[in-house]
Amino acid sequence: MNFFDVEIIRYVNQFSQQSWMLDRIINSLSHNSLLKGCVLSMVIWWAWFNRRDDHSYHREYIISTLFSCVVAIALARALALTLPFRLRPLHEEALHFLRPYGVMPESLSEWSSFPSDHAVLFFALSTGLSFICTKAGIFALSYSILFICFPRIYLGLHYPTDIIVGAAIGAFIAIIVNIYLIKNKYMRSLINLSNSKPHLFYPLLFLYTYQIADMFSSSRALAIDMLKLIQSIMR
Repeated sequence: MNFFDVEIIRYVNQFSQQSWMLDRIINSLSHNSLLKGCVLSMVIWWAWFNRRDDHSYHREYIISTLFSCVVAIALARALALTLPFRLRPLHEEALHFLRPYGVMPESLSEWSSFPSDHAVLFFALSTGLSFICTKAGIFALSYSILFICFPRIYLGLHYPTDIIVGAAIGAFIAIIVNIYLIKNKYMRSLINLSNSKPHLFYPLLFLYTYQIADMFSSSRALAIDMLKLIQSIMR
C-alpha cells in the first residue's frame, strides 16, 4: 500500500454504513450490468446510427474502438495474472476497512486488485467515443468515473491507483488502435459488410456490444469451461 491509496480509501470509507440506502445504491451500481456497460453500449448504438456528413468515417472509428476494448480487457487480465497478487482494500487487514452494507466479505478474494478491469475496458470505450463525438466522449468518461469506477473504490474492490493505471492503459490502447486501424484497408470492408449483409453484421455487432455490457464475463466463463473440458479429455 502507498500513502495516496491509503488516505483516499480511509476518507471514502468513513461514509460506509452511514446510510443503508446509499450503500445499497452504490452496490447496485457496481454489480448491475444494466447500470454499467449497457449504458455505454447504448451510446455506441446511438453513435452508429447518428446521421452526419462524415457518417461512414465515424463508423470506422466505432469499429476501431470496439476492437480496442477486447485488446484492453485481454491485456488487463494478462497483467492481473502475471503481476504480483494485490489484495483488495476489502481484504487488507491493515486498513481495517468497514464493509458497506450488502458487500460480502469474500467478494473477489481470489482476483488480484491491480489493474482494474472496469477502468481498462470502459476508459478504452470512452476514449474511443471521443474520436467520434466530443460530447459523447465526455459523457462516457464522466459516467465511467462517477458510476462505474468510484463505486469500486467505495466498496473496497479497488484502490485508486488500480483505477488510475487501468484508465491510463485503456485510454492508451484506444488511442493507438484508433490511429492505426482507421488507416487499415480492412476497415472499409467491415463497413461495406454492414451495408451489403446487414442480416449478418448487426446480430454480430449486437452480440459484441452485449459482451462489453457484460464485461466479457460470459465469454471468459465459456473459455474457462472449454479449457477445463480439454484438460479433462487430455488426461
